[in-house]
Amino acid sequence: MNVLLAFKAEPDLAGMAESAWLTPDGGGPDTMLLRCEPGVDEQAAAALLLENRAAGHDLRLTALSIGDDRALHWLRHFAALGFDERVLLETTASLRFDPAFVARQLAMWQQRCDAEMIVTGCQSSEGQNGQTPWLLAERLGWPCLTQVECFTLVPPFVTVEQRTETGSRQCRVRLPAVIAVRQYGDAALPVPGMRQRLAATRAEIVRVPVTPGDTPPVTCRDLQRKTQRRDVHIIQGSSVQEKAQALWTMYLRPGIRP
Repeated sequence: MNVLLAFKAEPDLAGMAESAWLTPDGGGPDTMLLRCEPGVDEQAAAALLLENRAAGHDLRLTALSIGDDRALHWLRHFAALGFDERVLLETTASLRFDPAFVARQLAMWQQRCDAEMIVTGCQSSEGQNGQTPWLLAERLGWPCLTQVECFTLVPPFVTVEQRTETGSRQCRVRLPAVIAVRQYGDAALPVPGMRQRLAATRAEIVRVPVTPGDTPPVTCRDLQRKTQRRDVHIIQGSSVQEKAQALWTMYLRPGIRP
């Protein structure tokens, strides 16, 4: 059974200095030198696929990413974890606000690899539009299940557990299907050993150039820092003992439950 994992290697914005966010022209930050990694939802999706394979299911796993060379590290990481095929759809364009193009490319690759299930994250940490799995399912004419915290493959069916506003529910769906995983803290991506990492450096990665369509570019016009201030009250007193007594009387003692 062929399964396609679609992920996006996104820059780790936490590694940026505050001064780098506001550029001289008022635009967005330059993320080209930042370390990239899949979102937490996509890492949970990969972990669930590996769990299903470890349970004895005969799965051929393909990891696919759209972007530049910064995704190569993670494609080799998935190779070390046992993914059978690695694919990079190469483009230097920003796709954070173009989910229709991403869905179209994934649908075209599905026809090439004949995947019976496509697994994605619910949303990326950059664009956060959450539209890609829905647009992909619409193109393929497949059902789309989102907010999935766990799934079990029993071909030709997949049983998923979804988190909803009212609780959890379990669904059993006939394949093919698009599964959008949400990380709720239960799934963790395994860490490959040194031998697997060394072997993955020689793993073949299929690289296919793609060109986005005529979607109008979305640019950052301005960034403003939101200032957060805390209320401060200075305790007055003629001595340290008097200040300590005021602290106890005014703030600490009222908060102690009898």
